Amino acid sequence: MRTLNYTMILTMLFFFIFSIGCSAKPSLDLDVYHPNDTDNDEAHEGYSAIIFMTDLEIIKKATDYLKKCGEKVAFEETEISFHHCDAETVICTDPKGSRITYKGDYLKIVFYPPKKPLNPEYNKSFTVYLDQDGDVLGYVSQIFQSD
Repeated sequence: MRTLNYTMILTMLFFFIFSIGCSAKPSLDLDVYHPNDTDNDEAHEGYSAIIFMTDLEIIKKATDYLKKCGEKVAFEETEISFHHCDAETVICTDPKGSRITYKGDYLKIVFYPPKKPLNPEYNKSFTVYLDQDGDVLGYVSQIFQSD
């Protein structure tokens, strides 16, 4: 008889918790972007592959490009920011001094060097630019003086 009471209490407790869980409203209402929305907003027009890349994919693509250009890359921190240009805009200049212009969505990835690099050649900060297809537009570098 005692086992029956415990079973009945546990069953009632289960149904009580289950009913509370089923009647609860979701705590987050996410505003999800749908590419097929019929907004007239220019930011929603077109397609940007960079929106769907993970941070690690972006960092790998940028560092692989820098290494391919012969740069020695060491970083302690990164900063990734999304930008949009409605008109053809100068993004950066290449190592030869030519201006690189672009119109559309792009990413700006900044690699900050270690505070105490083991080697002076790792005192460079790099800024890499990716276009909306995920291709590298160019990069700039800056040398940091160690203390």
